[in-house]
Formats: sequence, C-alpha cells, structure tokens
Amino acid sequence: MRTEDFWSGQFGHEYHARNRVQWRERIPFWESAIEFCQPASVLEVGCGPGWNLLAINQCAAGIDLHGVEINAGAAEEARQQGLDVQHTNALGILALHEPGSIDLVFTAGVLIHVAPADIEATMRAIVQTSGKYVLAIEYDADAVEAVEYRGHTDKLWRRPYGQMYQALGCKLISQGVAGGFDRCMYSLLEKSA
Repeated sequence: MRTEDFWSGQFGHEYHARNRVQWRERIPFWESAIEFCQPASVLEVGCGPGWNLLAINQCAAGIDLHGVEINAGAAEEARQQGLDVQHTNALGILALHEPGSIDLVFTAGVLIHVAPADIEATMRAIVQTSGKYVLAIEYDADAVEAVEYRGHTDKLWRRPYGQMYQALGCKLISQGVAGGFDRCMYSLLEKSA
C-alpha cells in the first residue's frame, strides 16, 4: 500500500482518533518561533485536525493561517474549528499557493512518514512555497533510519531533516528540542534568496 493511501485511509483515521494533542502545551514553543520569525502568513503541511494552527493563533491572532492535510476526516475537523485547511497531499501546496507566498512553511511529525521516493520532492515543494522560513519538527537522526511503526514497515523514517533542507539551499538558523512535541527536534531554516 502506498504511504499516502495508508495515511488517508483507515489507519490515518485511527491515528487521529488515538493521538489527541494537548495543543496548549505547545504555545510556549510557538510563541518563541513566531516572535523570531514574525510571519504574516503560515502554512502547515500535514496539519491534522489543526492543533498547531490553533496554538499559533493563540500566540498571534493576526497571522494568515493555512493548512493542508491528506486525511479527509482530520481536514474536516480542522475546518470545523474555523481553520483554512485543504484536503490534499504535500505536493498539492504547489497548486494552492504561489511560489514564495508563505512566510513560514512547516511540518510537525509529517516528513517522518513520507516515503523515501517522495521525500525530496516533498521538501522541495515546501521550500518553493516558503517566502522566508522553513521549519521541520520531526523525529531526527544523524542518518536515514527506518523504524517499525505499530507493526508496519516502510511507514516511518528518522532522518537528518536540517541537513536535508540545507542540501536544498536553505540556511540553518536554529536546532533543538521542540517543547510540547513528543521527542521531536526542530530545525528552523531560512530560505536562500
């Protein structure tokens, strides 16, 4: 089964039902990120039911927030919370947003689930859509490492996401532990001019 079908189908529905996030615990992380980046617009790729977007909205209500989500149920839940979320995959952002039109484009626990054959194109789409900053909040590793996930193989990979974005021409600004996220590291990068 293709990775996208896996996450848009029954397993994805079960994942979102099982993993309810206490998004207010993430507000301190987002306050710091928003204060540093000062974005007028933000796009989350793989936003689920919109927990990060809700936290960002608590930090700075005037930001133009957008999300894309491959799982239709999660996208609908986000829309019911008043969020602008489109049901599409990560590459769909290229059809929804002009190149360079979003100040901060980010993922949180999404790139880890992108298949090796699709990871570079996905990350390139994120960089292309960004006007200034790219943020990866993911399970990080020094080298690519496949991890069994709930009895499934080829569904989760730890990778050096900061280095991978640097290889696409971005400049690493900051890395560290992402407070409020389960064992995730963050890599904040600036898009080259």
